[in-house]
Amino acid sequence: MAFATANVRKAAFGDLKVTAGDWTETLPGQANATFNVEGGRVYLARFDSQDSSGGPEQEIPVIISSNPGAGVITLSIGNRQVVASGRFIIISA
Repeated sequence: MAFATANVRKAAFGDLKVTAGDWTETLPGQANATFNVEGGRVYLARFDSQDSSGGPEQEIPVIISSNPGAGVITLSIGNRQVVASGRFIIISA
C-alpha cells in the first residue's frame, strides 16, 4: 500500500479537534489505508480526491473504528484509485 499524508495540521475548534492535510495513493486496490486521530468520537471524516485528470472530485469511503478507553480513533480509508492530489479533514472530540 502506498497511502501517504503530508502537510498535516491540527487545531482546536472550541472543544473539538480538527485534523486536516493532503494525501496520496499510488497503489489502489490493496488493503484499506489507516489513519489515527485522538479522541473518542468522530463528527466528520472526509477524504477527497481532487485530481483534475481523474474526473470530478470524489469523496472516498471511510470506516471509523474508535477505542474510547485508549482515546484513539482509527480511520480506514477505502480508496480504489490512484490519487495524486487528495485533501482530508477530520473533526473529532
